Amino acid sequence: MHIPTVYSEGYNGSNNFVLDEAKLHHLVKVLRLKEGDNAVISNGRGLIAEGVFDGSNLICIENIKEYKKNNRINFFLSSMASSTRMRFAIEKLSEIGINSITIGNTLRSRKKNFELSKIKSWSESAVEQSGNPFIPDIYKVEKLDYDKFPGCIDIHGTTQFQQIIIKNLAIGPEGGWDTSELSNFKKTYVMDFSTLRSETAAIVAATLLLNA
Repeated sequence: MHIPTVYSEGYNGSNNFVLDEAKLHHLVKVLRLKEGDNAVISNGRGLIAEGVFDGSNLICIENIKEYKKNNRINFFLSSMASSTRMRFAIEKLSEIGINSITIGNTLRSRKKNFELSKIKSWSESAVEQSGNPFIPDIYKVEKLDYDKFPGCIDIHGTTQFQQIIIKNLAIGPEGGWDTSELSNFKKTYVMDFSTLRSETAAIVAATLLLNA
């Protein structure tokens, strides 16, 4: 049986967790949580609390576990024109547990302004869906910092991408990096696949790196 997870950045390990109106409505009206049912609280920083719903607005905590983050993988993700695809990428990268996602425009990306609050809400939903004890830090930037992200994935990359130790990686737009951008990277990696959509490349790369 699936046990629902509630994300709360402010949860600090207290014995009782009070549900706000929005989270209570979602649990009771959407997920059909009933008195006596189990629920989980995640603060996104490694704390997972398991408890029982009291039928009103309270989760009575019975067990608390603290997890340590084993990776520090950070991605730059080029902004996408499609909100659906952008959301999919954010949710999946949050579910599988990368450390941070930085979003910005590149020369060939479709310029679309995603509100940071909206992007974070997608990530929070993914944590609640997956029960992940960690939520990635999410940033929006005006331009790519090549010092922070010295390597990228590109169909014309010069180094084979494998399960190797890479901490920071840039994922470009579906149209590929401009040659002027590629010249700023210290490493360009190519994958053993046909041309991948940006969100697919990000998920595949993250999965390989997390299992390296």
